[in-house]
Amino acid sequence: MESNVVKRVHELALTSSKRCVAIDATIGNGYDTLFLREHFEKVIGIDIQPLAIKRSKEKLKDYDNVEIYLDDFNNIKNYKYANVIIFNLGFLPGSNRKVKTQDYTSDVAILNAYQILDGIMLVACYVKHEGGYDEYLRLCDSLNKANINYEIEDNFLNKEILIIIKRTA
Repeated sequence: MESNVVKRVHELALTSSKRCVAIDATIGNGYDTLFLREHFEKVIGIDIQPLAIKRSKEKLKDYDNVEIYLDDFNNIKNYKYANVIIFNLGFLPGSNRKVKTQDYTSDVAILNAYQILDGIMLVACYVKHEGGYDEYLRLCDSLNKANINYEIEDNFLNKEILIIIKRTA
């Protein structure tokens, strides 16, 4: 079942005036990528976990506008350009909960993603798991230090927090 924060992420992704490239920076089980491939010319999905890549490749094998890479989201600048970038912070559902985004410096990845953004970046923060709220605070601190404007939506039933960042290149 799709969560309210995921529904909102998808809604906001469609506000991008350009629909060339979307990046799902934390592909997980592939649901955001599956959504994005309907609306963007090219979709790139990346994840550091082989299980996420395996699950997503199976789900997305019939679509020719999707590229999936086993890669660290801190390397997002290598993908050069995106109109929409989505991050779902936390852990891969149905896997080892000890492997989570904060262990891979999500604030650095998001600052790197900002450099290639020409549109909207959506960062879903799941703050109820151990370390999730600290990750959210660290991310906001990094955005503030970098003088990057952002909006926050935090009215979701499961206490998720959505960070919305817009940039036009």
